[in-house]
Amino acid sequence: MTFKLWRKLVSQSIQEMLIDRKSAALVFLIGILFFGVEIIAGVVFFEQTETILNWTKTDYLLLVSTASSISFMYQTLFVISHENLTEYILEGELEPFLLKPVNSLLYFVLNRIDVSSFFNWLICLGVQVYFIQNYSMSVLRLVLFAFTMLLAVILIFILNQLAVSLSFWVEDADSILGVPEYLVEFSSRPMVIYPKGIRFFFTWFVPILMGLNLPVLIAKGDSYQTYLLLLMALDSLGLLAVYYVWKAGLKRYVSAN
Repeated sequence: MTFKLWRKLVSQSIQEMLIDRKSAALVFLIGILFFGVEIIAGVVFFEQTETILNWTKTDYLLLVSTASSISFMYQTLFVISHENLTEYILEGELEPFLLKPVNSLLYFVLNRIDVSSFFNWLICLGVQVYFIQNYSMSVLRLVLFAFTMLLAVILIFILNQLAVSLSFWVEDADSILGVPEYLVEFSSRPMVIYPKGIRFFFTWFVPILMGLNLPVLIAKGDSYQTYLLLLMALDSLGLLAVYYVWKAGLKRYVSAN
């Protein structure tokens, strides 16, 4: 996708937000409200203790702000496309994306941004910066912190893209479309609080728990190298799976025209 085309799509997204300002403001306020509740809950959890399973209040609040930031980054870039994909498939309205002289998958998933989520992300990022000042981090660790956040965004994209792509084969796939969102919420807690079996599954098979915890593990100075290599490998395999599922789905796609 060229920069000129991406700039045009961003401009269209901003225009749409300005047209429907009330809905955009409501989305923004709800996002901030839930984020604020998570922060307040973290403060309450540590009211009577300094650490919980070797996690301090600052560690926990950094995790909450990091998980929210990752979630809003995903929503900014991909949520509108994922919300619309099922309808486009069932109504046979994918042609505008398939006929462009660019990669159809890349063009579809990046054809709109959610401007409200972008502002939510900026606020979460500011809170992250506030909490991360409590850690002594080298430039390399800061780069790795940001890199692992990007890897987590890609992982959430993969899970959601695979879920919505089921609509190519199943008309009533709504029951599974909310699963990735529940997994993200479930994973915005320290890994150590979960039983070993759950921790093992959501680290080595569906690494969403590990993905959202990994940036904070880096900030804390915990061992992270194995997790980082695993997440990079699984993201790479996941992107390949997304591409081949998209291609297979297009073979089954029936246009309304």
